Formats: sequence, structure tokens, C-alpha cells
Amino acid sequence: MRHNIGASAVPPPHRPWDPDDSPDFHASRLLLLVAECGSAPGPHIAGRTKLAKLDFFLRYPAFLERAHTELAETLSGQAAFRASMPEEVEAPMIRYRFGPWDPRYRQFLAFLMARGLITITTSHRPERVRLTSGGKRAAAALADMDEFQPIVTRCRAMRDNLAQWSGTDLKNLVYQLFPEEVADLAYHQEIRP
Repeated sequence: MRHNIGASAVPPPHRPWDPDDSPDFHASRLLLLVAECGSAPGPHIAGRTKLAKLDFFLRYPAFLERAHTELAETLSGQAAFRASMPEEVEAPMIRYRFGPWDPRYRQFLAFLMARGLITITTSHRPERVRLTSGGKRAAAALADMDEFQPIVTRCRAMRDNLAQWSGTDLKNLVYQLFPEEVADLAYHQEIRP
């Protein structure tokens, strides 16, 4: 990124840390998502559409809570989930062709693969993002950290319900439940609760 000396666009040196700027934070969140919401064997998540839609609910706790409220009868007792954290979005997503998306997914997945924490199996359709044994250990260590408890709580709130849905079904649910916030947005617009 280029900065002009003296330009007002240069962030001050005391600017607070923004988790959206950290590949480590995104990789950690995705590692927990696959560990907590993935299917056996693995665990794994089948397809980037499903990964992105589950990540959408993980990033937007207010939307996860609304989905649980709207689908109380369908979600087998999970309607009691309440976001026990601020509704602030740490890492916003954009509206893309198939709903919520982060154009950096390729970067985040490559980051995890390069560290031997996941494999991506392309012999299946859709591809599978699977934890390695090192990824399982790393996810378990993250899940034990207080800093990641809000993410773990949201993952577990999806585990036996939304995590069982296909990527297409999750995409359709997002469009149905959030027409103004997501479905009606122009492409590449930031999604806001």
C-alpha cells in the first residue's frame, strides 16, 4: 500500500488493531469453523460456498441469532442461542455472485495449507477443506483460549443445524432471511447488519 507523506489517508501510528487486517485472525477463525462445524471424516467442509455461508453467520452474530429465531422449529432446540457478545462485526464481507463472500478466501486457505493445517481435496465435487492432524491440534488449542470463546460459541450454535445444510441451501436461506442486508445489495458492497 502506498502512502503520500503528509496525506490524511495515512493511519496514525496509534491506530487500534483491526482483526480484519490480520491473516492470522481469519485463518484461526476458519480453522475453528472447520473443526467445530465440519463433517466426518476429517472434519471437513464440502465446498467454498458452504464455508463462506457458515463463515457469514460466524462473522455476523446478529444474523446468526436472527436465523435461529426465524427457524426455531426447524433448528431442533437451538433457538435459545443468543449472541452473548457485541453485535459488532470484526470482519465484514461483501455481496458477491453467490451471496456473502470474502475475496481473500484463497489467500486464507493457502495460508492454512502452507502451514500444514488443512488440505483441500479437489477429487471430490465440491472440493473439501479438511483439517490435518496438525490442524486439529491447532484448532483444539485455539478453542481453549479465552479470546476465541465467542467464535467457538457461535460455531457450536451452528454445529447440529446450519452446519448440516448444503452451501446452496445456506445461500438461499441468507437471501430469504436478509433481503435488504444481502440479497438486494449491489455486487461488491459491504454487508452491514
